Order: sequence, then C-alpha cells, then structure tokens
Amino acid sequence: MSDSAPQREDAQTPDNAPEVGTRATSTLLLYFEQRYGGERLQRAWARHGFGLPLEYMRTPTNFVSLRFLERVAAMLQQESGDPQFMRQAGLFTASPQALGFVFYMLRAVGSPRMCYRQTIEFSPSYNRVGHFTVERLERERLDLTYRSSIVEQDRNICELRMGQFASFPTIWGLAPAEVRELECQVHGAPACRYHLTWTDPPSLWGHHLGLVLGTVCGLAATAVGLGHPVFCVGALATAGFAVGGWLDGRRELKGKDEALRSQNQAIMGSLSELQQRYDEIFRANVALEDRVAERTQELKEANGKLGDALVRQQELDRLKSEFFDNVSHELRTPLTLILLTLESLERRGEENNPEVVMQHVATMERSAQRLLRLINNLLDLAQLESGKARLRYQPLELHAFLSTVLPPFLAMAERQGVWLKLEGQTVTPVEVDHERMDIVFQNLLSNALKFTQAGGVTVRVHEDEKDVWVDVVDTGQGISAPDTKVIFDRFAQADNSGTRRFGGTGIGLALVKETLELHEGGIHVTSELGQGSTFHVRLPKGRAHIREELRERRRAEMPVRRERRISGSYPSLDAGVPDNGRNASALPARDHAGPGPDAPRILVVEDDAEIRGFIAGLLKQHYRVMEAVNGEEGRQRALAERPELIVSDVMMPVLSGLQMLEALRSHPQTVDIPVILLTARQEVSAKVEALGTGANDYLGKPFSPRELLARIETQLRLREAAIRSAENERLAAIGLLTSGFAHEVRNPLNGLMNALTPLKEVLVADTPDAQMSRAMVEVMEECGQRIRHLAESLLSFTRTTDTPVMLSLDTLLDSTLGVLMWRVPSGVTVERAYECTLPVQGDPGSLNQVWLNLLDNALRAVGEHGRVRVATSCQGDEAVVTISDNGVGIRQEDMERLFQPFFSTRAAGEGTGLGLALSRRIVVRHGGRIHLSSAPGKGTQVEVRLPLRPPGRSSSNGGAEGQSEPRVGRLG
Repeated sequence: MSDSAPQREDAQTPDNAPEVGTRATSTLLLYFEQRYGGERLQRAWARHGFGLPLEYMRTPTNFVSLRFLERVAAMLQQESGDPQFMRQAGLFTASPQALGFVFYMLRAVGSPRMCYRQTIEFSPSYNRVGHFTVERLERERLDLTYRSSIVEQDRNICELRMGQFASFPTIWGLAPAEVRELECQVHGAPACRYHLTWTDPPSLWGHHLGLVLGTVCGLAATAVGLGHPVFCVGALATAGFAVGGWLDGRRELKGKDEALRSQNQAIMGSLSELQQRYDEIFRANVALEDRVAERTQELKEANGKLGDALVRQQELDRLKSEFFDNVSHELRTPLTLILLTLESLERRGEENNPEVVMQHVATMERSAQRLLRLINNLLDLAQLESGKARLRYQPLELHAFLSTVLPPFLAMAERQGVWLKLEGQTVTPVEVDHERMDIVFQNLLSNALKFTQAGGVTVRVHEDEKDVWVDVVDTGQGISAPDTKVIFDRFAQADNSGTRRFGGTGIGLALVKETLELHEGGIHVTSELGQGSTFHVRLPKGRAHIREELRERRRAEMPVRRERRISGSYPSLDAGVPDNGRNASALPARDHAGPGPDAPRILVVEDDAEIRGFIAGLLKQHYRVMEAVNGEEGRQRALAERPELIVSDVMMPVLSGLQMLEALRSHPQTVDIPVILLTARQEVSAKVEALGTGANDYLGKPFSPRELLARIETQLRLREAAIRSAENERLAAIGLLTSGFAHEVRNPLNGLMNALTPLKEVLVADTPDAQMSRAMVEVMEECGQRIRHLAESLLSFTRTTDTPVMLSLDTLLDSTLGVLMWRVPSGVTVERAYECTLPVQGDPGSLNQVWLNLLDNALRAVGEHGRVRVATSCQGDEAVVTISDNGVGIRQEDMERLFQPFFSTRAAGEGTGLGLALSRRIVVRHGGRIHLSSAPGKGTQVEVRLPLRPPGRSSSNGGAEGQSEPRVGRLG
C-alpha cells in the first residue's frame, strides 16, 4: 500500500469514529486537570479547536478515533511541558480518583495478576483498533503482545499504555510494575511486545488461621477430657499461632527469594544488554576510526587542491597586477595625446573657437585630468601589490616640504570659504621618497578639504624621540566608528548609500597607507561624527628603516612642479572651475528661460555641476529648465514650482533620487509628475527598484542626448494624454449630472406651463376669478421653487474652489444621491446610515465627483434589483464613508488593477477606466485613503477615509456641528 493511502483514510475518518473508548483514555484529561487545573484544560482545548467538546470526552460510553486521541495526547504533552507526562498519566490510572469505589474493592479482594487478566480480557470493549495476546502469565510476571490495525504515529500512546500496566501494583501500596518494551510498532516492528514483572502483596493469613485451629483443637481436647480447658485451649492456640507464623515467614522468604531471583535475572539481562551495547560501541569506534582515516586522506587531498588553487590564485594576482601595470601605461599614452590636443585648443583661445566649444574643451580637459589621476593611482597600487615599487630615499624636512605642497590647495579652500593653515616648526629630516610623499599628502589634503564644508583644515608637524608626526585635522562631518576600521582598505568607502555626498574610488587612502608602510611608517585616524577627523601620519627617523631591496638604482631627474601639475597630481587653479568636480555641489543652481514662456518646464536634479550644466544646456534649447543640486532641493522645488517633468540622478547628497521620488509620489501635488532617473547603475535589480518606486523611465549613464530628448518628449505626450482623458471623464460626469437635472426639472416645468394657461384665461375674462388666480399663482410659485432648488443643487454639486472649505458629508452625499435618483430602478433600495456629524475640509466639486463615480458603479453593479448602502462614521481623527452593494462583485484577478488608469471591468465602450483612478487621486489630494474589497457574487464595499476638520472650526453650512442626531434612512 502506498504512503498516500493511510493519509486519505485518516482524512476521511471522523473524530468520533468507534475506535477507542473514552473510559480507557479519560485518565489523560483527569490527570491534566488534577495537576494543572480545569480552567487551563478548557483554555487549551478551546485554543487548539478540537471538533469534539470536553463533555464528550468525559462520557465513558463514547468513542473517538485513534488519530483524534493522538492529537489530544500531543496537545496535553505540549501544554504540560513535561517529557514524562504520558507515563505519569498512565500511572494515575490505578488511583482512587480514577477508579473510585473499584479501587477499594480491588485492594480488599483482588491481586495484580487478576487485574492484568481482566484488563486484557475486557480490552475489546474499549479498544477496537488493536488486540492483546498473552504469551505468558504467571503470579508476578506477564509477557504480552499488542498489535494495532492502525499504526500509531508517535509514542505518546505507547508511553500511556506502559504507564497504565505499571500502575496496577500501586493499588496495594507496592512499587509500580517494571515494564520493558521489547519491540514497538511505531519503530517498524510488526507488533508491540512488553515484559512485566511485579511483587504480589504479602498474605499474613497463617497466624490467624493457626490461632483459630489451635483454639478449636483445645476446645475439642477439653470436651473429650484430655485436660483442663484453660490449659488445652491456651497451649494449642499458642502452638497454632506459632505454626501459622512459621508458614507465613517461610512463604515470605520464598517471595523474597523469587524477587531476588527476578532481580538477578534482570541484572544479568542488563549485563547482557551492556555487553551488547559495548560490542556496538566497539564496532562504531572501529568504523569511526576508519572514517577518520578516510576524512584525513580527503583533507590531505583537499589541502593539496587548496595549495594548487593558492598557487593559481597567486599567479592570477600576478597576472592581474601585470595587467593593471600594462593597461595603466597603455592608457597614459592616449590620455597624454588627448591632454596635449586640448592644451593646443586652449592656447588658440576664443578667437578661433566659439564660446560653446571652449566650454566643452575645458570640461574634457578636467575629465581627462581626473582619469589620468585615477590611472596613476591604479598604477601605483599595481606596483605595490606586485612588489615592483622602488623608493628613492632622500632626506626630507617635512615642515618646509608641506609649505610648498599647500599653496595649490589654498585657492581651493578660499573657494569653499574655509581655512587651510600649517602649524609647527622645523623638524628632523626623514629618509623618504619625495615623489611618493607628495602623493600621500595631496591625497590627505584633498580628502580633508572635500569633506569640510565649514571651519577649516589644519596641518600640524611635530616630532618625538623616534618619529616625525604630521596631523591633518579637519572640522568636517566626521567618520563613524565602524567606518574607521575599513577606510584604509582598498576600494572601501565610508558611505556607500544612495545619498553619498562625495564621489571617489576608495583608492586614495589605501595608497597612502601602503606607501607609508613601505617606508616603515604608518597612519591612523581619530574621528567623531559631526566633530571632524584627524589623520595621524608617522614617519621614522634615522636610516634603520631603509630597505636596500626597495632602493631605486636607476638615476632619474625629479620632475619640476609644473610638470607634475600637468600629470594630474595637483588640483586645478582655475578660479572659475571647481577642482575636479569635488566641490561641484557647492555651486548654486541656475534656471534657464528656454525658447519661450509657453515651453514646458523641466527640473534637472544633479549634484555634479558639470553633468547638471551639460543636461541643462541640452534641454534649454527646447524647454524651460530649472536646476537643483540635491534630492532635498529637488523635492522642495518640485512642490513649489510643479514642473511638467523631472530629470534626476540617483546617488545624491541629503536625499537620493529614489528617496526624492518616494517623497514626491506620497504628496498629492506631485504624485503625477513624470520622473526620469539617470544613473550609472545598469543592473536589472536597480532598474526594477527604480520603476517599482514610481519612476516613469530609467536611463543609464553614459546616455545619448538624442535618446534623452526622445524619452522626455514621450513622457510629456503621455502626461498630456492623461490630462485630456481626465477631462473627458469629468465631462462624462457633468453629462450624467445634466441628464439627471433635465429629468428632474421636467415635472415642475410641466406643472408651471400647465398653470399658465388657466391663469391667462382667468386674467382675460371680464370677471376675473381671484380665488382661481391665487391658486394658479401658488402652483407656479411651487414649481419655480422646485426648479430653483434643483438648479442650486446642481451648482452646489459642481462647485469647485482652490481654497478648502468646511463640508458636511451627509449634505454632499445627499446631493449626489439626489442627482442620481432618476437612474435608480424601482427594484433597487438605497439605504442611508449617517453617523458622522463632524465636517471635513476640502473641495466640494472634487469630492462630489468621487461620490458620483462610486455610487454610479454601485448602481450599475446591482442592476434592476438589489441594495446600495451609504454609511458614514467617525473613527478617531478620520471620517469614514462606506458605499456597499450586493451586486455582481469583482473577480480577484481584477482587484489589483482597479485603480490603474484606463482599466475597466465594463464592456468595451461603456467606460473610460479613469473613474476609480481619478477618485483615488482626489482622495489622496485631500489627505485621505480609499480601499475596495469585493468577491464575485457577494457584492462590493468601498471605504473612503478623510481627515476630520481641526477642532474648534465651524462648518461652512453654518449649522451647529456635532449636535445633530445621526441620520438613518432609506430611499427607493
């Protein structure tokens, strides 16, 4: 039989199947109740949701299925937390609480052997899934087998059964029987086999029987005249009592001998079992030694493979270093040609080249310098890693050296509005490579100025007995404790988030550290967030640190400062251009007028000034362009200016592009502004994250200008199409209103016209009837009042305002219901339950359009017969409007798309699919939420939550708020 067959059988078996009687298992519940209390049992029973009540389990004539009993046992075991609970519950079977009066009857006239025999004989009456087979039953020993037609799933019932068998001797105050389980059906055996031994209660009837027999014999002897009555009776009674005591003692000694014999047999069995376990352990030990030997051999082979892999990895590292070295050299050649060409174009000046061309040339020159610096750093790292680095040891006095390094950075500090100063005096010269020290301090100074936006940078030079120290102290943003442990690692950066303020490759500090260690020096940092950082550079004095194997033997002239500047080692000194884009975000954003006042407005959010300027220069030929230097400024300008489209970078300071996008999508004024993200990340996960956050398009860097223009134009056209579709939806709503108005105004207009003819006849008569005239005038006045009321309702319904006003929800809903009543079939009932009397703040025309869309959908859903319910309530600081119907409902697969524009569940041509999308936009603009729940055939419920008015404000209708009674009614 397959494994699935028992599962199907179990699934079809009811809980009250006649398999196991409750009287045999009532001990479980009784023991749990005695130990933990009846209330806890009831709570546990209710929490686990059993199909049968507790009263059913307490009725001894009832039956349950074996699987149900197993679930109950597992629950009680879990609730008790006692691993021995089932065994203890079984031992409770032979207690007075469980047996009642039967306990005392058994104690008086019964024996353990009789209890076992009767229990096994009556077992078919309470257990119909298994049966017992007695293999051997003696006075103090029982061997039996239990075989179940349904295999038990766990050992809980086994433990209960063994506890029950062990409990019988306790009726006579004896120790529980010893129960040994030889086989178990749960573990795969054909049946469960048990071996039981116990001690019978001692019988002391010999003394009493001897005394009685001695007394009888004494009386008989007296009767036949064998002696004095007192003597005969006393002597023979005493002799009978003594003989009976001797017989009791002999029988007790036999019992003890039997117990000792059984104990000896048990000990021998235990010894045999221990010997068997020892043999098993010995064999397992041998197998373990063999396995250890095999694993040792495998480890040796794995170590050999790891050694080979290490050799291959070292070879790959060597090839990688050579590759970086070769590529760096090869890249420097075309870069040199590019720089020379750009320098030639700059020398020609603006006389021969237009201003736009010179701007592009300057941008290309700065970018080429940055690329050359990066290549030089990679080349230096490759040389350090490959061991090819060589040092030209020469004496260097650091104070004088730093005084020549600082001037180019002074101009950079002045542009940022911070100070840069050198402190200290002349110190002992150190033996170092001048060119590499130049690279070290340029990196440290560049970093210090890059991260310092207020205050300044101080360079201190001092010395002690062994070393010369240079401290570079800044008042910047500081470094967190976890980041200080990794900033000197290669390619590591202190901030890798999307709001990273400053760029970089993570090479500079790693190059500084490895260069100083090559000189037997070192560097460490102390920093605190918001308080700045201090980099401590240490260089040893004397010549003991010089490593001859690193000394450069070739003779070469040091390049002059101007040559090193051309090589990209120094920052640019052009006062009008930021140094390599490091301080690009400090430049203010500019706006561009574009080709005309009617051109669409586009907001460009980019922290890099050169890229921002390039994009703005590209777009200003076709659009009006606004600029923002970070995500927070972009968010503020978008809220204030409401541009037609936003082009934004992703990684920016303060707020990243994704964070800015999320903030814009959560605000009602900017929720529908198209956003195009620009980023250098090309992974699919990055694109999915951006589009999932709400981006309309995603463009990777580098990008084609024509592609950017095409994507912008596409998004602007889509926005224009969406605006036109929304206007069409509003026109459709107005058409529905005018149809209802025309339908409702027809009756009073007919009455007015019908009253004019009799009034005219009365007026032209010779003897006018004043009473008839007054009656006709009253009819005309009533009809006019009805027409004026309908006109005012229509105007109130469609009224819009830019300034939010206080509104009454029941008035708005009644107005919408009044407009739609002409469309309500006679078989449709519209119920009202208005319980929220507090006003909300908003635009009446927009909110009426929401109620119109929702109520129109509800009426269409119910058809010719049904019920529509409109209810309001106040929940905390929110007003809740619920519109429900018992119509056809909505399919589950359509639920997620209901609020998407242009999606409709109606037939083609019956709707635009914009009603719910516009309703949600209006509700969100009012600071509220809208939720829809539905099931096919069970109707639909729409819940709109709007914030209540601030306390102490009065409503626009002038009525006393919160004092009117809740309105409940029915229309139709």
